[in-house]
Amino acid sequence: MDTPPIELLERAALNAVPAPRQALCGAAVVRAGHGGAGRINSATWLDPADGVDLPARVQRIEGWYERLGVRPRFRLTPLSPPALEPLLMARGYARMGETIVMAGALDGLPLPDGPAETAEAPDEAWFDASEGGAARVAERMAELRLFPSLLLVPAAWVAVRLEGRIASVAYAAADGTVAVLSGVATLPVMRGRGLARRACLAAFGWARSEGARVACLQVEAENDPALSLYRRLGFRESYRYVYRVRG
Repeated sequence: MDTPPIELLERAALNAVPAPRQALCGAAVVRAGHGGAGRINSATWLDPADGVDLPARVQRIEGWYERLGVRPRFRLTPLSPPALEPLLMARGYARMGETIVMAGALDGLPLPDGPAETAEAPDEAWFDASEGGAARVAERMAELRLFPSLLLVPAAWVAVRLEGRIASVAYAAADGTVAVLSGVATLPVMRGRGLARRACLAAFGWARSEGARVACLQVEAENDPALSLYRRLGFRESYRYVYRVRG
């Protein structure tokens, strides 16, 4: 599979993970939520050539975040202007984390090895499993609960039950031919049974039915179990990103 252009994956991810507040500053998409998820609460450039008057624009973006009471945060991808990271370093921004974006073809993936439920909207049991499986903080849960009311692209919430309760969940959105997988989480006591794999395959099957042909996902660079799962499903690294956060 030819890896889709980074800009295509970035735009699909922005549509799949919506923010309650969003503004443009040139080619920078500035987003803000409750201060939880990084992608929802950061500024991301979509054109590396858009580097004109960076200091003034960074100051403007900082002002937007400060008025909301949110620490300014910039998400650095291969689409960021080369001068952006040195500028942020000089302004005292700390580097936080490293995330791998992976992409893979949907055709040829196997069917789930057991039952999985796919819904057009999440219920409280889905949110409870998501919170317990990923230990999400209150701010991230508040942002996640807003997704159904903010999304414009088709989406599906997948749940895998075991022993009478939801044990593993996943979320997927389809933006044309590109699907975005997110929110994969399994309750700690239920891990090691292949439930996350089943949830992912169910999400990918739904995405194929919506016309998607490729999927992308993000995983922390240190998350070896997740990386191993996605590699076994045929996903390969497309690019990486990091955050720069002031203070």
